[in-house]
Amino acid sequence: MHTDEFVGLIDEALERFASRDLVSGTEMLDFLLDLRLAALRVDDELRQLIEAEQAAAPAG
Repeated sequence: MHTDEFVGLIDEALERFASRDLVSGTEMLDFLLDLRLAALRVDDELRQLIEAEQAAAPAG
């Protein structure tokens, strides 16, 4: 699921930028921030999953 989200963001940017000779710094910054936010969501979800598994693991 997360891979699909990253690939979707990249594909959208490729479609927007493919036919252009120049891409503004602002547009690239927006794209990179979108990727960063998606990566942070993945990290947070992974952390929550690990914490849940550790809490459910038997002690000992």
